[in-house]
Amino acid sequence: MKNRLLGIHMIVQNEEHHLPRCLDSLKHIGTECYITDTGSTDRTTEIARTYGAKVLHARWEDDFAHARNISLPLASTEWVLCLDADEYVTQGLEELLNYLPKVHKSISRLRITIENRFGNRVEESVISQPVRLFRAHQGYRYVGRIHEQLVRSGPSKLVLNEAADGDKNEKYTDEENVLIETEPLAPLCLFHDGYLASTIAKEHKPRRNLKLIERELQDDPAQPFHLYNLAVTYCQLGQIEQAIEAFSESLRLTELLTPYRPTLVRDYAKTLVELERYDKAHALLAVERQRYPSYADLHLLYGETLEQQGLEERAYQSYVRATECLKVPYGDGQSDGGSTLDSSYVTEAGSDSYRAYTAMARLAQKRGFLNESAHLYGLALDSMFAYAPAWVGLADVLQQSGETDENVAETLLARCKRIEESGHVESIRGEMSHPYAVKNEDHFAQVIHVLAGCGAYGQALKMLDTDSRIARIHVADRIHWMLCANKVSEALQLAEEHWNVGCVHEVNLPTEHRMDWALAYWANGLRLTDTFLASTHSQEKTVWKVMDRLLDQLTKEPRSMEPASEEQKLMEWGPQSQMVAEQVVQQAIKTGQLTLAEQLHELRAIMMREHRGKAVTVRREFASLLYRHGYTMVAANILIQCMTDSELDAEGLFWLGETLVAKGYYDQALSLFEQALEREPDLQQARAGAAVCYLRIAMEALRQELVRSPSAGALAAQHAALEQRLRTAEGIPWRTIFHAKERRNQLASETNFPMLDREG
Repeated sequence: MKNRLLGIHMIVQNEEHHLPRCLDSLKHIGTECYITDTGSTDRTTEIARTYGAKVLHARWEDDFAHARNISLPLASTEWVLCLDADEYVTQGLEELLNYLPKVHKSISRLRITIENRFGNRVEESVISQPVRLFRAHQGYRYVGRIHEQLVRSGPSKLVLNEAADGDKNEKYTDEENVLIETEPLAPLCLFHDGYLASTIAKEHKPRRNLKLIERELQDDPAQPFHLYNLAVTYCQLGQIEQAIEAFSESLRLTELLTPYRPTLVRDYAKTLVELERYDKAHALLAVERQRYPSYADLHLLYGETLEQQGLEERAYQSYVRATECLKVPYGDGQSDGGSTLDSSYVTEAGSDSYRAYTAMARLAQKRGFLNESAHLYGLALDSMFAYAPAWVGLADVLQQSGETDENVAETLLARCKRIEESGHVESIRGEMSHPYAVKNEDHFAQVIHVLAGCGAYGQALKMLDTDSRIARIHVADRIHWMLCANKVSEALQLAEEHWNVGCVHEVNLPTEHRMDWALAYWANGLRLTDTFLASTHSQEKTVWKVMDRLLDQLTKEPRSMEPASEEQKLMEWGPQSQMVAEQVVQQAIKTGQLTLAEQLHELRAIMMREHRGKAVTVRREFASLLYRHGYTMVAANILIQCMTDSELDAEGLFWLGETLVAKGYYDQALSLFEQALEREPDLQQARAGAAVCYLRIAMEALRQELVRSPSAGALAAQHAALEQRLRTAEGIPWRTIFHAKERRNQLASETNFPMLDREG
């Protein structure tokens, strides 16, 4: 028997892949379901009928509101729930059925919570709480061709999405003096993955939406809501400059009390930050965060902006403010403490918790407060156990604190065990229907990957050797880690066991895995086998053969290195061969096989010896790869040689300057930064580095004067002012960021270059 409390209403077109999942999440409540099909050519209608839905057919008229309104007069239930096919219930359905009969009769519409996924990681979601539930036959209908809005006919014609007022069930607007109901948050939670990039691209939704929005703007060119949706669509299409213009115009035209305005501000600010227009983002958020003090996303974005401007202390306080924003429980729109909250904010998951705590931890680590940083990373993990940046950050700061790899591993495993025993993981996951739920058996694998990510390859492999859960680690990862730990014979043995047979007839091995296999052969002093060559793509096979023969010749008879002319032509001019050779050098550096990297680089240089311009580029590329992976001193030696030969570009000059700053040679570093700016005036890192050097030099001059004249108060004041400016300049993220793995390599690069292969 159908329940008469709640009915489901949907519009669909060619949704055979999504519809079963949606209806499966609803079928156990036996509710009325109307599905309006607007012209499907697949099995959508057939599937709908198998679930007992009443299918209505309608011609698609480029109008979402028109399609939605078709089924509303047919409802025989007290409440209507409007869904899309790419949504489904994750939790709260039974609670909703118990909740609806208790809703006061003066309330006719309710919000629900929707988790909108935009990426494949557990934290990549945006939480919204739109009105999707409303009483049937109360005059409700939808308006708008695209991004349709629910309105109510009669004396109070309103576009819904007003914020809830927990103290009253109704209120009056000052402008219209009409009755406006509140919209409490119901306990229902949905999952929506229609915003995934792969889904958007496959279904061509942005192009369709753009067409409909442009039609709306033809009718009403200055309608700010349509301009806002135009900006979002431009973002989805990658037309960012047009998006900025549309955001700006929409914000100019939108009234302060308009319900969607906070989200408009958020999206506009986020786009400005992504474009690195920090001054404009700062000006916007400095005002708007005051208007919406409980909107965590604005505080988080403001903190990011301040951090990029070097204002680290203020950025930290903004992150703190984000963590103080409260959440809204379902029901009357109040927190447990009675504070009235705005449930209409669209917010990125974790903005008021794990994202903000991780940002605070990163700043604390940068300022040298390592214990505080570790504590904050822990708070982030308490909020979201599966948040990878917090795991990586915690391992990184523990390593920076001087902890051994074994102690880091013990700390990470202890945190896993503590959270599992507390049951907190279950509360994070929600119900089992959530597709990104964390499984207990994945915790061990997560710790292993974090250890490898911070360069603790030996410890990661040691744990794998002593635990039965090794099956959860991909064999390619284990081979790569063995190479990084210089366990080259074990790496080759494992590669032969798993890849020697499976790839003979199929060219399906990922490029990075194939390169690790080749490096394992060469690191053991062996030539590539026919089995390996059979696994390569036809257009690459000759490149691998040439590289293998020349590397063997270089190793055994380096003085006789003269490649055959056809080989030289192949390596010089073939784009495929150039790409493969470059990738192999990069992979050798990545795995720490620097002797091999040097030999492979020498091969590339030999091939380019007749073309000086290309040979210079190859040498700079090699130094660049070394530097970025933390081998700064080795890279510096190559860069100095390039500078001696007048071959150094702006980036190389910057890196040399950065290396000198780290050693306290500010005068010499300043000269290099200025040379870099002469070559590339827009190189902001060099500009910031030069500013730091100027300030350091000026402070040292003042310090010496203060030694001679300790009572000179004016000099002391000037010195203090320069210190403040230096803090700001150093706060700007101009330096190359080196994490735990790169810091290990920096230590390794202090040894002799040929001796850099090391045990993990």
